[in-house]
Amino acid sequence: MLTVTLASCVNHIKDPEPYGALPSSHQLNWHEMEYFSLVCYGLNTYTEQEWAYGDVDPNVFNPSDLDTDQWAHVASEAGMKGLILVAKHHDGFCLWPSKYTNYSVAATPWKNGKGDVLADLSKSCKKYGLKLGVYLSPWDRNHSNYGKPEYVSYYYNQLEELMTEYGEIFEFWIDGANGGTGYYGGANEKRSIDRNSYYGYDSIFSIVKKHQPKAVIFSDVGPGIRWVGNEAGIASETNWNTISTNGKIPGTTSREDQKKLGTGEKNGDQWIPAETNTTLSWPKAWYYHTGKQPRSLKNLVDLYYTSIGRGTTLDLGLAIAPSGKIREEDKNALLNFKKQMDLEFAVNLAKSATVSATDFRGGHKEYSPAKTIDSDFKSFWATNDSVQSATLIVDFDKETSFNRLLLQEAIALGQRVHEFKLEIEDGKSYKTIAKGTTIGYKRILRFDSVKTSKVRVTFLTDAPCITISNLGIFDAPALLDDPVASMDLEGNLFFNQKEGIDIYYSFEEKTEMSSFIQFTEPVNFSDGGQVYYYARNEETGMATSIFTERFGISRNKWQVVSVDGRSTEQALSLIDNNPDSFFVVEGLAPEHNIILDMGENKHINAFGYLPRQDGEKEGVIFEYEFYVSKDGKQWNTPVAVGSFQNIENNPIRQVVPFKEAKEARYIKFISKSTVKMGGKASFAEIEVFKK
Repeated sequence: MLTVTLASCVNHIKDPEPYGALPSSHQLNWHEMEYFSLVCYGLNTYTEQEWAYGDVDPNVFNPSDLDTDQWAHVASEAGMKGLILVAKHHDGFCLWPSKYTNYSVAATPWKNGKGDVLADLSKSCKKYGLKLGVYLSPWDRNHSNYGKPEYVSYYYNQLEELMTEYGEIFEFWIDGANGGTGYYGGANEKRSIDRNSYYGYDSIFSIVKKHQPKAVIFSDVGPGIRWVGNEAGIASETNWNTISTNGKIPGTTSREDQKKLGTGEKNGDQWIPAETNTTLSWPKAWYYHTGKQPRSLKNLVDLYYTSIGRGTTLDLGLAIAPSGKIREEDKNALLNFKKQMDLEFAVNLAKSATVSATDFRGGHKEYSPAKTIDSDFKSFWATNDSVQSATLIVDFDKETSFNRLLLQEAIALGQRVHEFKLEIEDGKSYKTIAKGTTIGYKRILRFDSVKTSKVRVTFLTDAPCITISNLGIFDAPALLDDPVASMDLEGNLFFNQKEGIDIYYSFEEKTEMSSFIQFTEPVNFSDGGQVYYYARNEETGMATSIFTERFGISRNKWQVVSVDGRSTEQALSLIDNNPDSFFVVEGLAPEHNIILDMGENKHINAFGYLPRQDGEKEGVIFEYEFYVSKDGKQWNTPVAVGSFQNIENNPIRQVVPFKEAKEARYIKFISKSTVKMGGKASFAEIEVFKK
């Protein structure tokens, strides 16, 4: 007996010690989900708004074929692991029959007021093996008591309903879009709140944790999951799951804080991983809009690598159509995306190779390099303590082509690696072909195809040892790049074109690709309009889907008449056809106006505004008025008044239609307020569209 005991002591290998802040078991489960969707549906669907004012009649909500089974079925087939319903957005309309408000599905014709979208979705998620999440906006532009203590009690009561009546919730979603203009029960005014104290976030989080202990809580600063810092679908290449929030609460992050949300912090005191959220609709929109198309296959594949491939989850927003279903084109885009990613990771070439390492813990098989290719996420290769640089060597024993590297750390014990590099054997030496910084839950590098018989991956850490759970090497099939349409100041339309790739276009919407015109030289398109186009590799027969782009009228004859009543040459940057240049109007007043001369009368039916594209938010316009005139003197009433909803987080070109087309030579754009409520207004481009 004594001999057995001694042998046991001799063979014991000390397990790696945990390092730094660690994930909870619920966060680990969340990491492994990887891919899910924020489902956007409600009154906004029928008014085609992103942020409704709170005054829309609930009678417009009357779907002909609302089918949550279809949502869940499509999501499951697409590889998603959960659905998060926007149960209440900023307009205050509730997709469940809350007993605390009349502004809900109970007030609609749908199912004679007896329907409950959230209950239906809860059942559908269980049926198709998905997890259920909910979003409950703290801002409510409909509630008469918003801004008063009574509203906070109302919010807590609704949260109790959601957390207790719909089964298990995997993620509670909350954001910082709070306070501003609203209907507020008919008050039609702007209301401001103290974000630091008004909602009582600690109380909100306590309600969630009390009733849903397994749920993770998302906001820009956690406490369970953090925002990646943008809605573009791009996570930071350096992505630490740890971060120190220093007591910040949702909606209070600065520009500097927002950058930190993307990168995290190497020695952050909490494990708060990032979630990348963006939309399937392209250009990005959370709710249904007529004519919006889903992202292309290439766009979705790129999105995968800039989110999941950088260690975050991907929360891909789905806009439900007015019928109450996911559109067929959206469904097809999701399923084609799933099919493509299955192809990209179909064969892990490392599994048929010999994997060795420069060091492994105690020389014991429990921590051998073979653990990186055993398909068990919980097993891992580990180095001895004090070994902070080590290499995995993959020997294929024959020339092998590949273009992807996948790595995962054993994050249950913390995140450790801060640098790694991939090298291939090239003759008698090794050549570096790719480098990275952090790994975390998952990191995937893409590169041009290389061929070699031997690979090595070297890792660096400041932690006591290295722990790698998964190594993957793949040879993904090639995809055609998306074609890009452009128009110069003279109104000439052209497309990017690579050798061996042909571009085809049409000015009419068509489904038969054979009827499109092959692009050979720039086309005069000075009146602007809609163009449809696709790319094709004639040698392989591979073609992209059909793209669409809307162009404004050419601006070669345009002149800047005045800015706030003064002339300035600098303002020419807002009509120079260069999205990277922009003009900033200085001043103390909140309002600023720009008058432009188009050179001749035009029949126009919409205008476009592109905010600055440098990532800064100062001067980005929120509320606006737009006027037209034939003589530059008579302006009459504005042809468009409103706000650019969600422009702070979605700084793309904003196109605003007029109620009816107008003939004009002069246009006047007034900035009424900006997202940061400062004294400046900024403009990258202003354009108009012809009837």
